[in-house]
Amino acid sequence: MNNKLFLPNLWRFIWLVAVQVVVLAEASLTADGYCNVLVYPLFILFLPIQIPTPVSVFLGFLIGITVDIFTGTIGINASAGALSGYTRAIILKRFAPRGEFSGKEPIPSPEYFGWRWFLIVTAIFLGIHIFWYFSMAYFTPVYLFEKILPQALLGWMLSMLVVIVLTRLFHPKI
Repeated sequence: MNNKLFLPNLWRFIWLVAVQVVVLAEASLTADGYCNVLVYPLFILFLPIQIPTPVSVFLGFLIGITVDIFTGTIGINASAGALSGYTRAIILKRFAPRGEFSGKEPIPSPEYFGWRWFLIVTAIFLGIHIFWYFSMAYFTPVYLFEKILPQALLGWMLSMLVVIVLTRLFHPKI
């Protein structure tokens, strides 16, 4: 990653971890953990399109373990971040424009692909991330219908709202 791409991603990493840890983790605690809004996956989603999958897996793990260290949930966010880094490439390949990506679009944002494309990709990406997050939090299929699915659905809906607001506010281009 050259400096043109490194610094925006470093700032995105720092700010999304800060928002997740300082604001959203506290909101989750007041709701007894039932309502988790996750925005740090935006860092993984907004990585450069051409980044190799092993690098996105590592960076997903890195942001996840950073959030885990500050929130005391060692391993849950790290595993979800690593999985998201891996599935990101699959999702982007599936929803690539005809003829693949041109190279003119550095990140998968609405600025380059439009809001419809961005919302579809983000919904699938966050859905996988959040479902995995809650699956690892409970780590047993016994709670699938009782806790995992309801919390994942609520977390996905709230996270999508926050992601849309943040994306509209900050217009990520690089």
